[in-house]
Amino acid sequence: MVDLSDHSFPTPSPRVADADREVVVTRLQEAAADGRLDLSELEERLDAVYSARTRADLDALTADLPIVHAPNIPDLQLKTKSGSLRKNGYWQVPSRISAECVSGSIKLDFTEAECFHREVIVEVSAKSGSVVFVVPHGWAVDLDHASATSGSVVNKIHERPRSGVPLLRVGGTVTSGVIKARYPRRSFRVWLADLLSRISSK
Repeated sequence: MVDLSDHSFPTPSPRVADADREVVVTRLQEAAADGRLDLSELEERLDAVYSARTRADLDALTADLPIVHAPNIPDLQLKTKSGSLRKNGYWQVPSRISAECVSGSIKLDFTEAECFHREVIVEVSAKSGSVVFVVPHGWAVDLDHASATSGSVVNKIHERPRSGVPLLRVGGTVTSGVIKARYPRRSFRVWLADLLSRISSK
C-alpha cells in the first residue's frame, strides 16, 4: 500500500515545449558556427534536443556553452503599496531587477522565463509586504546581502546549482515583511502522476 500523504518525493523538472527546444537548437547552431561544436557533436546534441522531455535534459545540452548575442533587455522595476504584482509565464529576464512594496506583495516566477545572464542583480525594499522568488530546480539564489529588522529572509533553494544556470543575487531590506526564495509547488495532479509513474516503473 502506497501512502499518498507522503510528499517527500522530489519535484520533477518542468516539461519542455517546442518553443523551449527551438531556443536550444538556435544556441547549438550558433555554437557550431563559432567553432565550439563540430558537426558530429552538433548532430548528437540536436537529436538529444528533440528527445528531451524536461528542462533539465535541455540545460545539460548547453551547460558548457557561453551565452552569446544576449538581447538588450531593459531593467525591470516593480513597485506597489498595498496591491499585488506578479511576473510569471514566459518573460525575458534583465540583468537588474528592483522590487519595492509597502504592505502588498510582489511575486517573480522564473519557472518559464528565459534568462540570458549568468547573474541577475535584484534589489528589494519591503516594509510589511512580501517579495517572493520562484525559481526552477538547478538555479541558484544568494540572499546573503538581504537583511531583516523584525521580518524574515527565507531561502528554500537548497539543491546544488547546475553548471551554467543563472544566479539571482538578492540584496536589500525588509522591515516586518518577508523575502523568500523557493521552488515551484506541484499541483496534486502532477504529484500523483509522478507517484504513479514511479510505481509503474518498479
